[in-house]
Amino acid sequence: PFPGFVAIAGNKIIGAGACDEGTKTLIDSNTKIYDFKNKLIIPGLHDSHVHLALASLYLSSVNLGAAKSEEESARMVAEFEKQHPTEGWIFGFNWYNFYWKDQALPTRKSLDAYFPDRPVFLMNTECHGIWVNSKALEICGIDQNTETPKGGTIHKDENGNPTGVLDEDAAGLVAAKAMDMPLELQLNYLRPFLEEMSAYGVTSLVDVQPLFGVEMSFLKAVKYLEDKDELPLRIHIAGNLFEDIAVHEIRRSTLSTDKVRFDQLKQFTEGIFPTHTCLLLEDYTDEPGNKGTVIGDLEKLEQCVMTAHQHGFSVKLHAQADKAVQLALNYYQKAIKKYGPLRHTIEHAELVDKADIMRFRQLDVVPSMQPEHLGLSPHWDNHEYRITLGDERAWRCWPVKSLLKSTGVVALGTDCPVVSGNPYYQISRSIIRTLDNGEPEGGWNPQERLTVAEAIRSYTYGSAYGVGRENELGTIKVGNFADITVIDRDLFKIPAEKIREARSAMTIMDGTVRYVCEWKNERGR
Repeated sequence: PFPGFVAIAGNKIIGAGACDEGTKTLIDSNTKIYDFKNKLIIPGLHDSHVHLALASLYLSSVNLGAAKSEEESARMVAEFEKQHPTEGWIFGFNWYNFYWKDQALPTRKSLDAYFPDRPVFLMNTECHGIWVNSKALEICGIDQNTETPKGGTIHKDENGNPTGVLDEDAAGLVAAKAMDMPLELQLNYLRPFLEEMSAYGVTSLVDVQPLFGVEMSFLKAVKYLEDKDELPLRIHIAGNLFEDIAVHEIRRSTLSTDKVRFDQLKQFTEGIFPTHTCLLLEDYTDEPGNKGTVIGDLEKLEQCVMTAHQHGFSVKLHAQADKAVQLALNYYQKAIKKYGPLRHTIEHAELVDKADIMRFRQLDVVPSMQPEHLGLSPHWDNHEYRITLGDERAWRCWPVKSLLKSTGVVALGTDCPVVSGNPYYQISRSIIRTLDNGEPEGGWNPQERLTVAEAIRSYTYGSAYGVGRENELGTIKVGNFADITVIDRDLFKIPAEKIREARSAMTIMDGTVRYVCEWKNERGR
């Protein structure tokens, strides 16, 4: 950081640099001047991975993260609904049976006791499974005769009846109904979340819509707010890679503005480590002989990558484990060889084979990573990655620095609502690399720690590069869009742990002040 200025006219930056006598020429009688003293001014923060519709629901729904049992979780839903009454579907998030004393999966019966007549939709911590009640199953026509979608699981009891837990694409049978809501309700959920993100200093995000094999979308609300010029941040939409390409062509033609763009497609190569649905090059430590259960149609995935690339859509593939990352790189390489260069991303990239690190650079593939995931587990001694992968592989997870050195660019984001949308959590975690309790001492794979400058650059320029807009977003440069975040403290001068406490003092998007905190330090001329 250095003492300097940023000058804005309309929605563009017209001057930036160190203060000198020449800056006076940029000031006239209509200029509004803000003096931020020692606060930190950076390009607008850009979240590279948000499930926008779910994150909006999360903000207004019950959080079950503190629950210690199935019964406590069900009771918390009932108490929250009593205090915050709604209509239609009841939503909740963050239950995780692995953190309960009894780690058995929950059932619909405990929810039925409180909600016999209203559908309940509860997502687990990892957002790869749901827990619903009997009413939800009834509305969606799910019973013992329902065929399980490929790439999903409908958990059933000894009599073959659905228990109320559905994983991966099976959850889409319910999600499609639960997320089908009118514009007004979408707006009621979406507006508070966008306002919160703006208050964090976020000026852009990538909405990764596909989950459970369906698009979890508030597209009607996004388009409405853009038409009304009420969007406080830019939204880059990644639609369902498995959808008909002709449908995406229409969406791209109608959603191609400076604030809302639809030119990316997203899908999953695999699932998650705890359920052994991540694809590994070597066996799971706790299940010898198992390299990961394939939950999707990989041949279809490869073909859809080729089709998307041919039509100029950037692809984002969820790939956490080394085999999945390798497969994703292979698909991209094949498409590039046949149709020419196009920039794609790999989402998460938590475990990457050393030989594949350089392939990111060779193929211009952007690693899109979420460091706060590193802190999801409460303890190091029984961390699920150590259990499933063994210490050697677990210790290599989240190779952020290695990928940054290889590619020159990493895009950072949250994966909200899996974790908070607060960008300062991600920045802090990428530097300290410990759990909330400070374990392991010295940091998890400490050579992969980012510096403050690297973390900020990755959360601004890196994410802009990930959506192909590095020439107009992500840096404070004359001619760029005026997306600016003013942070209430200098992140370079405080302990990395304290960065989590930072907040936005002012957020400017497209040359307009979208958020300002309560302090007043403005002088007009």
